[in-house]
Amino acid sequence: MNIKRIFNNLLNLIFKNMEQESHPLRFNSPLPFNSFKQILSNLLKFVFPKRCIICDTILPFGKGINYEYLCKKCIKSIHFITEPYCKKCGAKINDIDSAYCDRCKSQYSKTKSNYSFGFGLCRYTNNIKNSLHKIKYDGRYEYLEFYGKLIANIYYKKIKKLNIDAFIPVPIHRERLLSRNYNQAEVLAMHICNHLKNYNIDIEVDNEYIIRTKSTKKLNKLSNTERKNELTNAFTIKKHPQYKNVCIVDDIYTTGSTIENLSGLIKKDNVSNIYFLVIAVVDNI
Repeated sequence: MNIKRIFNNLLNLIFKNMEQESHPLRFNSPLPFNSFKQILSNLLKFVFPKRCIICDTILPFGKGINYEYLCKKCIKSIHFITEPYCKKCGAKINDIDSAYCDRCKSQYSKTKSNYSFGFGLCRYTNNIKNSLHKIKYDGRYEYLEFYGKLIANIYYKKIKKLNIDAFIPVPIHRERLLSRNYNQAEVLAMHICNHLKNYNIDIEVDNEYIIRTKSTKKLNKLSNTERKNELTNAFTIKKHPQYKNVCIVDDIYTTGSTIENLSGLIKKDNVSNIYFLVIAVVDNI
């Protein structure tokens, strides 16, 4: 656990404690509680300044997207997925007359998919690749707040129509969890959930529904066949909450092997509709 995380957790603990009506600072401080809280928050930003989620440049102090998440140079570097896109996996496509990308046409021409459909926030460009790499391997989990907030703000209407019972983060094996200290899919799901509350949408994040029982190799350098083989018997359902509609949450959709594997397992648990949400979808143009 890094110093910033320790300091941030300590600060959150102080805030939680001070919110209790019996706390002496609640009444005896010359400053209103909210003002005192803001001062401590600003101190945290001064000691650990916000950095651009793309290039890691220190951001100027202030409020707004170009102060809290992205520098002015990188703010235009995120390519959001817009029409036309694949109605199955959400990948960007060029053919306005086609409903599906070639990848989905090929994968599901003979066999039916286990999930209904999914959608992503942006295209998997080099900038996004670097940002997600920092989240996974450099401990920059705070970047996930930005992505979760944007997903909630952009897709809240669609999410509401789907009547989702729970977000299911793609689980990671306990060995990887010990080395990384967090599951990026779970943190992302929590941020999405928190920001959806601004639209009166309350969906739980269930990180105990499915567990990863197999420590798999890194999938990004494996072929489609190798991915499928590696994911065989990788997940196990731990409990049976009788969901009707669920949404799997992950950081990247590459070939769909992980989503398809998880969906197949969930489908056997009598879940009617399975969707997915990701930060980035790899192009299939």
